[in-house]
Amino acid sequence: MSQADGGKGKELYRDAGVDVDKGDRLVDWLQDSGTNHSRRRGEIVSGIGGFAALYRPNLSGMQDPLIISSTDGVGTKLLLGIENNKLTGLGIDLVAMCVNDLYCVGGAPMFFLDYFATGKLDERQFQDVLTGIKDGLKKCETALIGGETAELPGLYGQSHFDLAGFVVGIVDRAKMLSATHVREGDVIFGLKSSGFHSNGYSLLRRWVKDNPKMKTYIDQLLIPTQIYSEIPDILAAMPQGSVKAIAHITGGGISGNMERVIPDGLCANIELVKIATPPWMSEIFNLNNVTRMEVESTFNLGMGMAVVVDANLASNFEKQAAAFGNNMGIVGTIKRSVNSEKVRLLD
Repeated sequence: MSQADGGKGKELYRDAGVDVDKGDRLVDWLQDSGTNHSRRRGEIVSGIGGFAALYRPNLSGMQDPLIISSTDGVGTKLLLGIENNKLTGLGIDLVAMCVNDLYCVGGAPMFFLDYFATGKLDERQFQDVLTGIKDGLKKCETALIGGETAELPGLYGQSHFDLAGFVVGIVDRAKMLSATHVREGDVIFGLKSSGFHSNGYSLLRRWVKDNPKMKTYIDQLLIPTQIYSEIPDILAAMPQGSVKAIAHITGGGISGNMERVIPDGLCANIELVKIATPPWMSEIFNLNNVTRMEVESTFNLGMGMAVVVDANLASNFEKQAAAFGNNMGIVGTIKRSVNSEKVRLLD
């Protein structure tokens, strides 16, 4: 094919709604932006721009390294961000929703890939979102190793886009966290959330639509999801085995996520009064005539992570969490189960 024919092909594709040159420019922008933040966990061998990315992990000091992975999106919080022209935080949300899951098994992220799909590629939108992704990855020392940008006219409306994230990490099997380690008498610590994170936004958007007073809370609703990058350092500072399990409080709320880290025969007894719900979050519940108990299966109520810890080392964990400015204290205990229930919420 001649160069002229190739140019005509690009023009035909552009007429159909897909601008290949614009996509190439944005890939070049990403390559020049410096996105390898995970030197202590490995290094990029070949990253953005190729057909596939290569990464050399650092396995030193690990007895039995396991590769771990997670994928997630931002959900309908995207629509709220688009409607209010606040997009950078959505990139942080995407990173957080993926890497926080890795922390729950005691691991740490190595590298991340994103998928950005839109009807018509808007360079400002893309750069705002990817700036947020890069900011989030810097916080958790994770490399942006690749991704995909798709222009899909006809599938997405004007100015609309969707996001997906994919993260790969590593954990030493000997230090892996799971429900199998949880015992009767263990205590449950809460780590503060930054807000609603990225869950329950179909309900929140309906409240915004139905209640004019909700407009005053848009900034709070778009606070980015907390990235719990301090967890690997806290775990490293604690005696091995003292932290048993971690639950990331996402869709399904406290009850739906805590039961994933509780073994049969035991029950997490959680006192809602000990969960420090932000005042503005409580105001939103009051505005919409719901109680915390009524919406706990949808929202995190101010607790983004729940950590099960050996009771004998509770004070040690509390000091470590406080050092990182994230200390809600003990919110519950592990007891024997009644009627096979794994989570009991006490209001």
